[in-house]
Amino acid sequence: MKSKPLVSILINNYNKKYFCVKALRSAINQSYKNTEIIFFDDNSSDLSLKRVYKLKKKLKIKNLEVIENKRRGHVFSFNQMEGIKKSLKKSKGQIVCLMDSDDFFKKNKVKKIVRHFKKNQSDEILFDNPIFYYESKNKKKSNENYIFRENKWPKFPPTSCVSFKKKSLINALNKIYIKKYEELWFDFRIATYFAIKKKQFNFINEHLTYYRQNLSNFDKKYKKYLNLEWWRRRNQAFEFLNFLDKTSYKKNIYSFDFIIKKIINKITFFSSSI
Repeated sequence: MKSKPLVSILINNYNKKYFCVKALRSAINQSYKNTEIIFFDDNSSDLSLKRVYKLKKKLKIKNLEVIENKRRGHVFSFNQMEGIKKSLKKSKGQIVCLMDSDDFFKKNKVKKIVRHFKKNQSDEILFDNPIFYYESKNKKKSNENYIFRENKWPKFPPTSCVSFKKKSLINALNKIYIKKYEELWFDFRIATYFAIKKKQFNFINEHLTYYRQNLSNFDKKYKKYLNLEWWRRRNQAFEFLNFLDKTSYKKNIYSFDFIIKKIINKITFFSSSI
């Protein structure tokens, strides 16, 4: 790896006019300067692109490329992976940092990611800890106490907390980008693939990414377990695990959530067939 490798920051956007400029500024203002920024817009119907182009012109940003996707699919999770794939084709960096356009980076994130990859040449993927960030019109709140302590399926960090060596990401995308399991987003697929198939779950134990949440979500921590959609997603998660590695799948069939999702699936199937 070069002493100062080029880092590609790939920003994925759809209708995030209130947040995308903050995300973009956080990429522009990185203390590590050998970067390129690729902003992928997935046919937004709001003012996202107008605000991005305005900032590009105002700051005369030379290392920013904007991709305007004109045809958006109907499945959000597939759209996200398609956006990453198209941005990746345009990128030239040895290292890739991903960012959803409603999140943003600390100023020193890229510098620390590069330092880690240079010291740990065999690492292909790297996670950092998220700072949960809540915001409304009159209130902002961040929580930097969350620490991702364990490599235990199916726990995983969000997309904006994941960085890669470019070649490794290209190879992984070819394995996980199958148009099945539409409830499963990129972050789950990629973390599961690297943990199960590559035996890699590398962490830099620092909070480097602001991960935006709805303020109301703070009080809904456990309500997801009462949501049938959440359990449907859980079912697809187990199906995806079985697709990747049947041995790992069998190790989880006696877990609490596997048993619960199995019961719920039977109940909901029975209800829908009446």
